[in-house]
Amino acid sequence: MMEDQENRFLVMVIRDLLNLCEITKGKDNKAVIASNIMYVVGQYPRFLRAHWKFLKTVVNKLFEFMHETHPGVQDMACDTFLKIVQKCKRKFVIVQVGENEPFVSELLSALATTVADLESHQIHTFYESVGHMIQAESDPHKRDEYLQRLMALPNQKWGEIIGQARQSVDVLKDQDVIRTVLNILQTNTSVASSLGTYFLSQISLIFLDMLNVYRMYSELISSSIAEGGPFASKTSYVKLLRNLPDARESEVLSLFATIINKYKAAMIDDVPRIFEAVFQCTLEMITKNFEDYPEHRLKFFSLLRAIATHCFHALIQLSSQQLKLVMDSIVWAFRHTERNIAETGLNLLLEMLKNFQASEFCNQFYRTYFLTIEQEIFAVLTDTFHKPGFKLHVLILQQLFCLVESSLLTEPLWDAATVPYQYPNNGMFVREYTIKLLSTSFPNMTATEVTQLVNGLFESRNDLSTFKNHIRDFLVQSKEFSAQDNKDLYAEEAALQRERERQRMLSIPGLIAPNEIQDEMLDS
Repeated sequence: MMEDQENRFLVMVIRDLLNLCEITKGKDNKAVIASNIMYVVGQYPRFLRAHWKFLKTVVNKLFEFMHETHPGVQDMACDTFLKIVQKCKRKFVIVQVGENEPFVSELLSALATTVADLESHQIHTFYESVGHMIQAESDPHKRDEYLQRLMALPNQKWGEIIGQARQSVDVLKDQDVIRTVLNILQTNTSVASSLGTYFLSQISLIFLDMLNVYRMYSELISSSIAEGGPFASKTSYVKLLRNLPDARESEVLSLFATIINKYKAAMIDDVPRIFEAVFQCTLEMITKNFEDYPEHRLKFFSLLRAIATHCFHALIQLSSQQLKLVMDSIVWAFRHTERNIAETGLNLLLEMLKNFQASEFCNQFYRTYFLTIEQEIFAVLTDTFHKPGFKLHVLILQQLFCLVESSLLTEPLWDAATVPYQYPNNGMFVREYTIKLLSTSFPNMTATEVTQLVNGLFESRNDLSTFKNHIRDFLVQSKEFSAQDNKDLYAEEAALQRERERQRMLSIPGLIAPNEIQDEMLDS
């Protein structure tokens, strides 16, 4: 259909559904129609942006559904509201024709009534939605005023709790108070996630009190576990609070990673303190096995990657023992069978290799770690549990082989005391080392096959596509992957093909649903 035909059809469908909802008897029937309305309006943000009165009618209808207690209706109303606001947020902060004030101001005036019947998680979604609206306001004074009005209810409750806590800190131990504190903090988190840096005025209000509350609860957790043992961490009381291992909060690692990603090189001087505070103790928690503390694992390696990316010179300043810990932890990460952790470890390693290659410590680093890294990468490359990491395995090996054939390494990688003769250059040494490594690991392959593979890798090192094909052929030839589903070895090419197909479909109107198109915010 042409766009004007589609618009007329959409208006007719929604109006009929709204009328049907009004005249239908029975809550179950009304709930079915309500879900239909919400689904349809969520599919056409472009239409809603072009028709303000219709958009306002739809949003007000969603507010009505937020008072409907039939299972699922409130959840869907809040989710649909968020979906619409993300696509139409600018429309809510300007004065529309026939209106006296922006819709966001009208909404905030009736906020308490609108959310009165919602559960906590639904309120968080609602607040996140309004945060998107406020974020679209270009006037900083209006933006701060809207934020202050939005946060008035949680701030009032927060002020009451902090006031009581100043009289007696024991009030914070009450489980109902703990739940209220958690709810208020989650509300703040929801708004901050959509508002971004404009949340500063709100966080400034509660920051110091929040730190004091955090410190007190941390002490409560540690004392509870110290008295009750590790099982105390499983009690409902401590779970509500959540620096004994079972009480350490993984979000601390995430916070440090975010700070470093934001402030970049300005954090270099603080990295040693961060390292001292969280590195060793976290490593002890996560290297005993592959199962415990899953949340800490990914966030720990995300922190390491942030440091390597933005504060590399801080890593150079670590002692050799500390750097060895870092490298051991990276190897441990990409050995992990959890895809996200392994991928983070591989990306981190690739960035470390490039950074050290460009530094004055290039020779020292690669003399210590080159052979270990090559051996470990070949180990995971030929392990079928690690097939999703194929693309990064290839990039790392290419990086290593290009390096040894360049002039960047000016010192030998081999130990003169352990080799039968002196090699003419690092390239020849690594070729021979790699042939021995693969021949030992794959006795089913002949010496000629292994030699041809290694020579092929070195000759194609500057052509990623050819280099990758050599490694694919090797994996099949080694019989490690011959009987397996090897689609992960072609994942990159498959992703490119999917993107080409998506672009083709985008060029033909109607093949992709309107809500799936990442259209620009054309609000005016």
